[in-house]
This record gives sequence, structure tokens and C-alpha cells, in this order.
Amino acid sequence: MRDAVGDRFVVHRDEVESMHIHMGEVASLRQMDLELPGEQPLWVARTTLPEGPNRPPVVLIHGFAQNRFSWDTKTRSLSAWLAARGWDVWNLELRGHGRSRRRGGTKATMFSDYPDDLLRLADAMSEKAFWIGHSLGASVAYAAVADAHESPPTRGVVGIGGLYRFGQAGWILPTVSRVTRKIPLAVNLGDIQVHTGLSGRIMARLFPIVDMAAYGMPIAGWWPGSVEPELAKERMRRGFDYIPVRVWQEMASWVEADNVPWDDGWRKAKTPCLVVLGDRDSMLFPEEGQAAYDRAGGGDKTLRIFDDRDGLTHWGHLDIVLGKRAPDHVWPALHEWLEHRQ
Repeated sequence: MRDAVGDRFVVHRDEVESMHIHMGEVASLRQMDLELPGEQPLWVARTTLPEGPNRPPVVLIHGFAQNRFSWDTKTRSLSAWLAARGWDVWNLELRGHGRSRRRGGTKATMFSDYPDDLLRLADAMSEKAFWIGHSLGASVAYAAVADAHESPPTRGVVGIGGLYRFGQAGWILPTVSRVTRKIPLAVNLGDIQVHTGLSGRIMARLFPIVDMAAYGMPIAGWWPGSVEPELAKERMRRGFDYIPVRVWQEMASWVEADNVPWDDGWRKAKTPCLVVLGDRDSMLFPEEGQAAYDRAGGGDKTLRIFDDRDGLTHWGHLDIVLGKRAPDHVWPALHEWLEHRQ
């Protein structure tokens, strides 16, 4: 058994329960709700084998306007799948999101708040972890590495559908990004937060229409037919969170890789990285995410672009984590990469 939680965390729950992983696979796992107290309390859902983990820690970092349910639903759970294979899984909710918001936390007012949160968690943990980020969560990991590029407190970074460049997919995102860039950064938008929960509930109710329409829509969250209706509905009802307008404003300026605030530090760092992308991700073109691989400074870097040779399906933005075929194709690729570097 590896190190237990140190005295820097407050344990709010610690119990063993059955968790559905995928299809008929169910596992008894230890679940802990942890709080890292401070001016900005951070909440983490920790999942391990009942007797404790036998592999290193893995921190899961959700994306923009999301929360811990990016990785875990009642019928399919990447966090439980990793924990059942011995990993020490820490499902982090960044400031302004999920329980880190509801239990006394503050709002994020700029993007740099997020890598600060990740680095503070890393400092409180008893050993270095792998960081796995989805969408903007990958950008958070890249930025945290860049901030501490001389000695990053991580074993390696996995970016899944991760932003490096942004705002070139289709025509909707480029148009909205261009309009957003006309607002001067000097204009303080840090206190404006938009809750996406209502839109998530509406989309959940209209799921069959939304899923079919995705074939012709210029932007969609998943490849049509790649997610079961009930899982998609749960994901949208529980997983859609707050949008900090200032963070969106910053994202709109990341049109070129040279524009992202972490680029210089990322190119200097020698951190191992795996970049995972979907071939038909209409929210993030593969070339936008591939910049993380192209500009990584270390020699240990891997690029995987999943396409219809993987599971006879195309891959979008959300389904690459929790889609029907992710457990057979994406999850094993993550596990293999982590296992070779533990």
C-alpha cells in the first residue's frame, strides 16, 4: 500500500462502495472526499483499491465549465477503471467549479488561477502524480509544467483533446473568438460567471435531436452515436458548470501557439507527455491540440490521434473520455503509457 492521505487534507468521506466501470464490470473501491483547506479550498474525489493503491497517483483535471463528472458517471467511469487497476486517482475540481465552489470557495477570475490550484495540490500530496487533463484541463497541466519548468512536480502529463491553440474549429468558435478579442483585456470581466447547467438540462431533454443533428452541426460535443442517451443526459445534467467570462476572453486570444502564456516554459520543460486527440473533434481541431506535442521540449513525447481505425468510429470531444468505445481503445492507451513511466 502506498502513502495514505497526509494531515494537510480534511477527510469528509471515507468508505468502500461498488462502482460501475463499464458494461458489466463493477468493482468495490474506496472513495474519499478530500478538502485541501485554505483561502481557496479545493475538493478532490479520491478513488483507490479498498486496501489502498499499488501504483502512483494520477490527478484528473476537468475542462472549461465542467467538474468531476467529466471522468465519472453512474454507468461508465474512467476514474474507477484506473483505480481498479491500482492507480491512486485524485479527481480535482478547480476553483469556481463543483464542490470547490459550493463549499466555501471563490470564483476563478483568470486562467492562471487554475494552474495555481494544480500546483498547490501537487505541493500538498505526499508524492508526485501524473496529470491527466481534458480540454482546458490539459492546458492547465501544460501551464503548471511551464510555471515550474526547471523541476515540475509531476511524473508526466496526458492531454486529452487538450487546447494549445484555440478558435479555429469550424466557423462558430472562430467567429465568437474574433468578437471576444475586440473586448480589451483591460476591461475587467473577472467577476462575470455564466452557469451552463440550464443549457445542459435542455440538451439532455432533447438528446435524440441533438445527437442526430450533430452530423450536420458545425460544432458538436461528441461524434453522433458514440454516447448512450442515459449517460449523455447524466453527463450534461451533472457535469455542466460555470463559465468564467474572463477565462473565455483569454482563451479567445490563443489563436496561435506563440500566444499561449505557457508556451515558453512548456518548450523548456523535459516532462514526458502523451497528447490524445479525436479525428473529428469539432470543438478542437487535431492540429490545434497537436501543437502541445510539436512544441514539447522533452524527448519522451507521444501523439495519438484516434480515428475510425480505432473501434470503427470517429472521435469527438467528450466521447474520447466517456464514449461507448473509449474503454476499449482510449483507456488502455492511457494505462499503457502511464504503466511504462510509473
